[in-house]
Amino acid sequence: MYETDAQQELEHWRRRTEESQALIARLTARLRGRDRRIQLLELAIARTAVMHHVWSSHLERKLERSPMTDTTSSAGEPVLASAHESGATVRLPHLTRTLEALFDVMREHWSVWDPERPPKSSTVARAIDEKLGLKGQANGEASRSGQTFAAALRPDSVNETDGRHR
Repeated sequence: MYETDAQQELEHWRRRTEESQALIARLTARLRGRDRRIQLLELAIARTAVMHHVWSSHLERKLERSPMTDTTSSAGEPVLASAHESGATVRLPHLTRTLEALFDVMREHWSVWDPERPPKSSTVARAIDEKLGLKGQANGEASRSGQTFAAALRPDSVNETDGRHR
C-alpha cells in the first residue's frame, strides 16, 4: 500500500512537472512574441523621430527662405521669420496683440528706409499709439509708452549715427 501511494504521488508530481514545463514553454513563446513586437515598435518610434527631425529641418529651411511672414509653428507657437539679409528669425512662446502691433509698426517704418532720412521717432510713436489705442499726451506728443516702444524699435545703427546712446 505504501508503494502504491508513493507510485501515485510520483505520478502526480510527474504530471505537475509536465504541466509546469508546458506552461513555461507557452509563456516563453508569448514573451518572445512580445519582445518582437516591442522591437518593431521601437523601430517605428525611431523612424518617426528621424522623419520628424528631417521634416522639421526642411520646414525650417523653407521658412527661412520665405519673405517676412507671421506664422504658427506645428506646436501652435507664433514664429516670425525673415529671409532678408538684415532680417531675423525669432521664435516666441506666444504672441500678444501688443507684440503683433509693434512688429507691424516695425515692418511698416523700418523695413525699407533711407539711411539719410530715417523715420522720425515721433511718427513711429504716433503709429504705435494708433495701433495700440493709446492716448497721446496733452501737449500733442505721442504717449510715453508709444515713445518708449518707438525707441526700442529704432535700429542701434541709427542711434549711434545721431548720437543717441542709451
